Amino acid sequence: MIRTTAFVHLRPDAPPARVDELMDAASRTAEATDAIAAEASRVTNSAFRAGDVMLLGAFPDQPALERALGSAHVTSVLRPLLDEVADHVEAVRYAQGATTIREPVLTDGIHRSLLIRVNPDTDPGLVERFERELAAMPDYIDAILNSSLSRIDMIRASLGPEYTHVWEQEFATLDGLTGPYMQHAYHWSVIDPWFDVQAPVHVVDPVLIHSSCELRHSILALA
Repeated sequence: MIRTTAFVHLRPDAPPARVDELMDAASRTAEATDAIAAEASRVTNSAFRAGDVMLLGAFPDQPALERALGSAHVTSVLRPLLDEVADHVEAVRYAQGATTIREPVLTDGIHRSLLIRVNPDTDPGLVERFERELAAMPDYIDAILNSSLSRIDMIRASLGPEYTHVWEQEFATLDGLTGPYMQHAYHWSVIDPWFDVQAPVHVVDPVLIHSSCELRHSILALA
């Protein structure tokens, strides 16, 4: 399964109606191409370094992604809208990694993506421990309904470092992310030290992307 996530930084003068057209066109990508799922939504107020609009895609394999990128829907509809309203677009591609699905029929929920860079000099065993502990968060935090941890294999036009991982979660509401998730003891006692430059196990670059947006349907379950 090939996944794509893009962060659209809008032009200051982008007409709201044209932005709505962009999100509608992006959401219809699964109907017009071989994509399994596609979502597009404005990011929430809690997003950080994530631009203004989040685009999520899921494809059965790399050839299907390439066919979608060359389709009339993308070349004649989606890209012209992006050219009109976007000042910059950051994008990543990755094979969807370890995934936990608790709510496969989630609708009208919240999708959160965290893009991070793990120090390339980190011992591989320590990286694997970090990945295990991050992927285990749903075992302790009930607010996480669905989640997936993936290693990024392509980055386009990053405004930050060369990100190595994308950690995705889906919640019923934004409060589930900003409340029980962020405040849970497993989060601040086990996960936060990996991000803390003063902690012995610090491995994560302080520059990251934290983004969340509304979902029509669970993209992790569909993928």
